[in-house]
Amino acid sequence: MDCSVVITTYNRAKLLADTLRSLAAQQVSPDLRWEVIVVDNNSRDDTPEVARSFGQTPGLSVRYVFEPRQGQSFARNLGVEAADGAVVLFTDDDIIPNVDWVSAMLRTLGADDCDGAGGKVLPRWEVKVPAWLAGRSDLMSWLALVESEEARVLEYPLVGDRRIVGASMGFRRSVFQEFGRFLTSLGHRGGRMYGGEEVEFINRLLLKGRRIRYDPSIVVRHRIRADRVSRSFFLRRYFDHGCGEARFQAAEHREAPGGVRGLVDPAAVGPAQHRVVADAEQLRSFPDPEDGHVSRRRPRSRRTP
Repeated sequence: MDCSVVITTYNRAKLLADTLRSLAAQQVSPDLRWEVIVVDNNSRDDTPEVARSFGQTPGLSVRYVFEPRQGQSFARNLGVEAADGAVVLFTDDDIIPNVDWVSAMLRTLGADDCDGAGGKVLPRWEVKVPAWLAGRSDLMSWLALVESEEARVLEYPLVGDRRIVGASMGFRRSVFQEFGRFLTSLGHRGGRMYGGEEVEFINRLLLKGRRIRYDPSIVVRHRIRADRVSRSFFLRRYFDHGCGEARFQAAEHREAPGGVRGLVDPAAVGPAQHRVVADAEQLRSFPDPEDGHVSRRRPRSRRTP
């Protein structure tokens, strides 16, 4: 098998169907042997039926697997284990890949010195973008958008637009055999948007000298719905990210050589929590399309750790 495409999904059967349609429309070489693996992360909707219905699509091999442990990292890791391809590509259930996405990924990963690759993630707005959000590139990054036009080899650590994201990334299978899987202490977990698992994994590779390329000719579109353009979404996103970072640091502390299992160093989680609070305080002044007004609450005073 040349290539496996892994899609993790949780209770978004309707969105998943559109992603699978876009994969069924991929323009690939007739000689390419490839498959799509849908990893159902404990969904309670019609996800199994949607995945299995696309399994009947001529020319498209779709396999459905179920991961009962809640968390995107668990789901992605199961996708890696189930994949037969020499290359493993990842996308999400709210992503519409360009018709040449698979071919472009394989072309970039085909370079002798390339261990991983990713590309542009452009917005597909399903509602009007509010003015307060349109001019905020720092907030746009929380929507997993990557719009740089500059091809590059990534450097440690991933920052700003010098990155690739889980909506459009791929690796040689040998990378997982050598460096393991995504950390299960990170990643979205049900409705909690902890995130960070792909950042940690890619940084792990970069620290070991592996070459990861960003190629702007690789393009997908991220469906951004009404619930993602409200102030409340960004407050929750910031908060969950801070909680996820604290979980990761706590796990690192337990697993560190000489560490005491079950104990968490308050100094380790403090910076993450306080950074999130500071960012959230700034968001309080943003107008919210849900209520049409600007909050004038003054930030609460807080002790410095």
